[in-house]
Amino acid sequence: MEKTWKPTAAGILCIIAGAIGMIPGILLALLFAFASVGWSRFIGAPLIIVAIIPIVGGIYALRRRIWRLALAGSIFALIVPVILVTFAMLLLAATLSEGLHDLDVPAILARIWYLIVGSGIPGILAIIFVIMGKREFK
Repeated sequence: MEKTWKPTAAGILCIIAGAIGMIPGILLALLFAFASVGWSRFIGAPLIIVAIIPIVGGIYALRRRIWRLALAGSIFALIVPVILVTFAMLLLAATLSEGLHDLDVPAILARIWYLIVGSGIPGILAIIFVIMGKREFK
């Protein structure tokens, strides 16, 4: 079987999506690391865990090993933007509840939409490339 570029591209896209998702998780973990309130110290941990899965799946796709793990990594690469947008919406809601009503909410929502679309593209392409290159996995 001839090796194609599809699993390699899927692996690279998964790793990029995982790295993009890990940045907010690390920032939240550092922000709340010194909080004295119980569980708020661990608020960045779920984001970091969800961002590690695409990186692991990307490694499996690059090595053309276990197809199911590569596919799971590419699916989680699509889930990462959803979590990022959820945090962005919570931040927007908190900002609006503090009385900052002079914000241009439609412009902010448009930017959040571009965040969804822009950060979701690597996950969508990774899923497509992993499925198309299924025959190359061991």
